Amino acid sequence: MPGPGEPLFLQKDTDLAVALAMEERDACPACGMPKAWCRDSEKGRARFAVAEDFCWSTYRLAQHQEAVDKKGERPPAMVRAYQYATKFRPGFEPEIDAGLNLEEA
Repeated sequence: MPGPGEPLFLQKDTDLAVALAMEERDACPACGMPKAWCRDSEKGRARFAVAEDFCWSTYRLAQHQEAVDKKGERPPAMVRAYQYATKFRPGFEPEIDAGLNLEEA
């Protein structure tokens, strides 16, 4: 903690905040990469490969929303306003360190 009369933020803190703001400003809202990379017409498509993974959590969310939408019980604006999140069913919770490879560290 800074002492009395000391600045709350150092110049390094300000520099880092400005750098982060610039990086976020230059990031593509669709893919999150710097616009200079994802919008480069010279290298364009050749630069990127597609990686495909499957997320069961996202699938369950989409499945639930599709079922709700089909019922038609909620007005469209209400359907768009709902926010969904998945949670683990009791007895299916993973170990807290699963996938972290902590035994190798």
